[in-house]
Parts: sequence; structure tokens; C-alpha cells
Amino acid sequence: MDLSNYVPSSSTSGPPVTWFSQATESLCARMSLQQPTDRPAAPCVLSYLNEGGANFVFRIQPQACQDPNMQLHGRVPLLRIRKDLSHVQTAEEQLRSFDQHFKPLFSAQNLVEHEAVQLDDHVIPRLNQTVSQAKRSSSRTGDLMPNNEKYGLLITNMSPWPMETLVQFKPKWLSQSPNAPEEAKRCRTCALRAQRQANNQRTATDAQDNCPLAMISESAHDRRRAAEATTTDKKLQDYLVDDAQPLLRALKENQQRFDSSGVLGIVDNDVLSDICKAMSLRDCTLFLKHGHRGVEARLSDLDLKQPEKLDKWRAVEEVLINEGWYQNREAEEVWREEKVCLLSTRYP
Repeated sequence: MDLSNYVPSSSTSGPPVTWFSQATESLCARMSLQQPTDRPAAPCVLSYLNEGGANFVFRIQPQACQDPNMQLHGRVPLLRIRKDLSHVQTAEEQLRSFDQHFKPLFSAQNLVEHEAVQLDDHVIPRLNQTVSQAKRSSSRTGDLMPNNEKYGLLITNMSPWPMETLVQFKPKWLSQSPNAPEEAKRCRTCALRAQRQANNQRTATDAQDNCPLAMISESAHDRRRAAEATTTDKKLQDYLVDDAQPLLRALKENQQRFDSSGVLGIVDNDVLSDICKAMSLRDCTLFLKHGHRGVEARLSDLDLKQPEKLDKWRAVEEVLINEGWYQNREAEEVWREEKVCLLSTRYP
């Protein structure tokens, strides 16, 4: 899910819903799906915030919440509930996957945390009515939540307060695809951007016009240029150039560790499992928030990709290779000189 989904926007808010949640443990502590308690339900008002391809996110209105302990990192959290789509894991599976596969890879201060919360039976049907009345992307108006969903996830609220600056972007592929041809003039992210551009397609990541390899370049000049393309906030630019490097390099190293050979030659289920982790790490989002306490950096959207996507990943890789997008040798009628990718300066 794109991080912009977490930024409050009055234009996307639907009618509020009163939420009676039965927490599995104290909301001010780590929750466990295996340790239910008799703690009474806490009525809160929810309002639709936004959505991604797999989940809805709702804002919890603190002034209407009767649970004073509902805090996550000192702030009222957001509530995330999965969509009723076959490829989307349940909240329990999402939490288990996050804890098992991704949480051990990074410092807690650099992750959007997840905590489980149990929902009363009437909550989802009412929320489905709410989202149906909200202003949404036309491509997602048919998406709803499963009426039998019992759990949601409380997630760290990174919405900026007044006088704070929030930047959100996907670092994407921080190293070249293992299947890319030698002497490529585009990295995997830039090759896909160019291919989509030729088909008049443009995602939020494409709009950044930025090369991920530049963001972790050994050259401070390259990193500065990438930072300036990402944000106009001087403090966040400085952070990306220097202090963010350990986090970004950890992200890169784990992408490489879980995918050393690429998607085209997978024959082993264990390798496929690791590829799914690598692809998840290549599609996560980074929050950078500049406030009076300095800069806060957290990775989000670490939902494990499913093996069913393998055919799609292979098809994308084959197109990028066979049509010359990696080497900037695409068909003449759509050819454009590559000027964004860091690799284009290596093999002019």
C-alpha cells in the first residue's frame, strides 16, 4: 500500500462508524492473538482514510474513543483491515508473517509496528457501507472487506502534525536484477519505468523520476541529487544523504540475500519462498517525517508476496530483457535516451 494512504485527507473521509473492539490484550501493550482476555470492549469512532490494493486504513478519532490506553508509540494508531481478495492474507497471517520474516531484519524504530485487535461482528458490514459512500478511486470501488473478518491491525500513525513534514516513497530495487543483461544502461526500476512510459502508464514511483541506485551510491553527489529529487525539505535531504544510509543498505542487502539468482530460473520451493520475501522488500514504502524531535524513518507495507505472482514477475523480466529496456535498446518508435538511471552514466 502506498504511504499516502496514511495521510489524513478530508476529501476521502466517509461517514464515521462506531467501533466496538474486543482487544486481545491491553492496547497499550503488545497484543497476542493467542492470549485473549476478558477486557471490556472499547467503543471508538472510525472514519475512512484511504486504501491500497490490499487493505483499507481507517482513522480512529481519539476524542470519541473511550479507551485512554489506546496508544502506539505515543499516538492514536490507525486501523488496517484487509480487503476481500483471494491474494490478500488474513490479519493473523499478515501479523505472523511480519513478525517472522521482516521484523527481525530491521530496528524497531525503523518499522511501522503492527498490533492485533479483535472486532465485533457488526463492525465490518457497517464499515463496508462507509467505504461504499466515500470518495474513492474508480478502479477500487468494488473492493470491500470480508464480512466474517474478526481481526484488524493497529499500525503506527505517521500522519504529520502541524509544522511537521512527511515524505513517503518506495525505495524499490536498490540493486540490479540478477537477470539483467551485462552492461545494462537501466536498473530494474528504471527499465520498468521506461517500459511503462512507452505504454502511457505512470505510477507514483515513476513520477519520482529518480534512480534507486543513486540513493545508495558511494558518491555523496549522487545521493544528494537523489535526495533533492525526493523532497524539498532540507533536513530530510540531509538525512537521506547520510543518516538513512544504514537503513537503506540493510534493505538492499536483504533484497540481495533473498534473491541472488533472479526469477527466471526458479525450480526450488525454498528459493521461491525467498524470492517472495525479496519482492516484498522491493515494494515496501519508507516514511520520513521531520518534526520538532528530528527525523523519524519507518518502513511500511511489509506484507509477504505470494507465490502466485511468480508468473507475473517472470513475464515482466522477460519483456524488459527481450525488448531491450535494460540496455536502452527498445524499439525505435518508442526509444528515448535514458537520462535518469545511474547506470546510464556508467555506459554512455
